[in-house]
Amino acid sequence: MLGTTHLLFAILFGSIYIKYVGAPESLFLQIFFAATLMLGAMLPDLDSKHSTISKQHPTTSKIIRIFSGHRGIMHSVFIPVGIFLIANYMLPELFGLPPELFVGFLIGYISHLASDIITIGGLELFHPFSSYRIRGFIRTGGKLEMIIASLIVVYLLIF
Repeated sequence: MLGTTHLLFAILFGSIYIKYVGAPESLFLQIFFAATLMLGAMLPDLDSKHSTISKQHPTTSKIIRIFSGHRGIMHSVFIPVGIFLIANYMLPELFGLPPELFVGFLIGYISHLASDIITIGGLELFHPFSSYRIRGFIRTGGKLEMIIASLIVVYLLIF
């Protein structure tokens, strides 16, 4: 998926979360939720030399690419699960931070993985422990991706 489509999927997932769970109470937490939602949606592609986030952070991207190719460990379930465990058990205990601070990031990250699963390239969700790849039928940057992105925009405008 293209970066803009990843952002649209994150906004879609985030809006569904807010609709059913509720928005953060304070304006600061709402802004933080939105910012971390977008960060989570883009972060997995730090393992790709040509992604938007890698062009903005080339040194970090280069370091990550030493350890992982595109759609490797950054596109596995282990990163969001690790972040969830740290956010829910370590940070509240050590720093007194509410775990809700990381909900936006997790939703964005998961939306990225979900949207990449439906592409032809697919994902190895349990990389590096399994090479089983779940694939879809959508070509990155293709007409069908543009249609899906447009439908998400229409949905967000209507609901």
